[in-house]
This record gives sequence, structure tokens and C-alpha cells, in this order.
Amino acid sequence: MKVVCIGYYDKFARFFIGIKKQLTTKHPQVQFSILNIYFSGYFYALLRFIPSSFISYRALTKSFLQRKKYKKILSEYSSYKGFSIEELTQNYYRQNNKTAIQLQALAYIDLLEKKIKNIDYLLLIGDLRLPFEIARKFAQQNNISAYYIEQGPYQTTFFDQKGVNANASVRFFNSSDETNLVEKKEFIQDFIQRKKNRKYNRSPIYRGIDYLLEALLNKTPFLPPDLKIDYSLFGNNNSPSLKNSTKAELVFDHTYLLICQVPFDVNMTHHSPFYSNHYQILLDVHKNLPEKSKLIIREHPVYKGKYSAKFYEYLKTHENIFLDTNSGFNECLQASDVVIVNNSTVGLEAIVHKKTVITLANSYYDASGICLKLNKKEDLKELLKEALQYKINETKRINYLFHLFKNHLLEGYITDRNLPAAKTIANYLSKEFNS
Repeated sequence: MKVVCIGYYDKFARFFIGIKKQLTTKHPQVQFSILNIYFSGYFYALLRFIPSSFISYRALTKSFLQRKKYKKILSEYSSYKGFSIEELTQNYYRQNNKTAIQLQALAYIDLLEKKIKNIDYLLLIGDLRLPFEIARKFAQQNNISAYYIEQGPYQTTFFDQKGVNANASVRFFNSSDETNLVEKKEFIQDFIQRKKNRKYNRSPIYRGIDYLLEALLNKTPFLPPDLKIDYSLFGNNNSPSLKNSTKAELVFDHTYLLICQVPFDVNMTHHSPFYSNHYQILLDVHKNLPEKSKLIIREHPVYKGKYSAKFYEYLKTHENIFLDTNSGFNECLQASDVVIVNNSTVGLEAIVHKKTVITLANSYYDASGICLKLNKKEDLKELLKEALQYKINETKRINYLFHLFKNHLLEGYITDRNLPAAKTIANYLSKEFNS
């Protein structure tokens, strides 16, 4: 059995190694290699003597060494080895580095064409970013089984042969089946109340090296262009001192909760057709709120105070906007009439609690018939108003959650100590390989 994995950080390399260990018990001769986008993943695997490649830097080096050849290709052709260069790279243009991104893409294509041939399985953490998109296409061309992995809700891991996030196969499941609803509801309740698994003690050194490289090399040609960032790495605390106590004296009829995400992941860069940053989202949502409505803003836990300065300035200058900084998520959720997400997993958690959810972008639950979806940007005002009267279809909600939890999620996080999800994936691949 030959397996190639592509991931990001040390925690993903550890997860892949967990799969390898389990596979080795039944397939001692398994050939297993990991391609890493970030140094932390490469270094973690290297220290454990697992065949590993720092694929982003290999591509960067190749793009330098073959710069003349690749520039000639870009000047004469719009496609390369079956890939539309513009279509492949358009989501990665930052800081006027279009040519650098395209050179990197050509190098990835040449490297991955060789890596993906003659293997049995391709495992990907996520399904986007340059090397992921290229690898998945080569897998399709060579009839290689590709599986996509992503951290899921409620201590689970997505495992899907079609994709993850908005590409997940569960996205279009929409059922009004009324059989066994009581049993399904009990299953859902038991599922979300399961005891959490213990997490492993992740060393900060690995990811710290990634941060150091980004901080030192971000504005130089020595960092792969697809890893470059156009935001403050550590972020300044832009969060203002909002006088919420004074605002609380105002009376509102409706409460909308806006959930913010990490702004630079694929859910914003690839799955968000209308918005590229949270300031745009805030501006549009606030301007289109029904009268006598207030808007509660909840930041992502790892990005508090790090959104743009104008984002926080806008909050400070409008009396019907509140920045939630103290309450727990459930408390904040219960206080709202409508939950607005771009495409966050928090939207699914709100649906679990029978809350009305509006998705502004593409997600794995937006076509399920259990939430409202923004399909045209100019419809936002009416959609926000409609949400106040919207009643979730309980039968569809139960059917979707039951199907999602039972058929698309594996027990355990990627960061669990004992890696139950890795063991489940290994056993699945082993069984499939032997069939």
C-alpha cells in the first residue's frame, strides 16, 4: 500500500503518523509519506524518521531554478498540464505577487505530478490551497482514491471522499423523511453530549518556528508566495473600550448575533462570493438591519482585537452595535433572535439549538433546507427581515443532523491524545485495500 498525505502544521503531521502506525499493524510494508506546507509539519515528521517533504519550499526552490522556463510558459500559454493557470491561482493574489504565485503553481504541478503517480491513497487536510487543488486533480486523472479530512463540530473529524467545508458531500442532503424521528433525535442528543477526549500536549516550538519564519521572511522572496500574509501576524489589540453599559439603556425589539471568523482561511478566500473581509460584512449587515434592532458581534476566540481598526471604529460609533466580550457562547446564542454567519461551524451549532441562521457564503449546511442563505447581495435587507418570521423545519433539521453525525463525522479531534479518528481512517483504508 502506498499513501501520500498533504497537510499544514505539526498537529496534522502527528495525525497522519497516527494513521501510519495503525496501518503498519496490518500492512508492515506500507509506503507512507507526508508533504507539508509549513515547516512545523515537516520538522515534526523529520524528527520521527517519517518520509517527509517541505513541499512549499521545494516548489519555491524549483520556481527559482526554472524561472526562465516557467516565465516562458506563462507568456505563451494559459494552461499547463491540464490546469488553467488563472483559474488555479486567482484566489491567492496578494501584495501584487501574481507572477510569483503563478510560478509557484507551475512548480507545484511539476512536483506533484511525480508524487501522486502510482499511489493507492491520497489523504488531504482540507481540499483547497494550491498543492491541495493540484494534487486532487492528479488523483482524479490517475483514478487514485482521495480522502479529505477536516476538524468537525462536537469533538469530531470530517472524513469525506468529495471534499470538506462547502465541498462536503453532506451539503445537499435535504430530507423530509418522518420515520424514526424520536430515535434520531435521541441519537443527536447523545452525540452532542458525549464526553470530550483528552487533548495531547502540543509543543509551542513547532508552530513558533512557523511564526518566526513568517515574521522574518514575509516581505522577502524567501517565503513561498502562497504562505505570505497581508495582515498583521500577531495583530494589535484594536478592540475599543465600548461603553456597553450606556448602550444597554436603549430598548430594542430584535437581536441579531454576527459571528466572526478567522479572516484568512479558505472559507473566506474560496467559499465567500460576496465578502472578502469582516468590515464589509459588518457594514452591510448593520446598514440593512430592520428598525429597532441591535447587533451583537462575537469575535473568533483566537482573533480577539485583531480585526481591522476600521472594524472596531465602526462598532464604537453606532449605538445599536454591541461587542460581546464576557458572556459564554450559549448565553450569547440564547439572547439572539437571528444568528448571522459567513460560513462558520458555529452556524451548525446554532441550528442544533433551533436558532434561525443566515449564511452569507457557502457552507456544508447551507443547502439543507434548515437555514436561510444569501444568494444575491442586494437581497440582504429582505433576508434579515424574513429571518424574524422564519421557522426552522424540525423534520429536516433532525434528518440533516442525524445524517451528518452518523455518516460523515468520525469520533475524535485531530488533536486528541489517543487519535481515535486516525485509527478509524486507517482501519477503513486497510479494509478497502483488502477488498
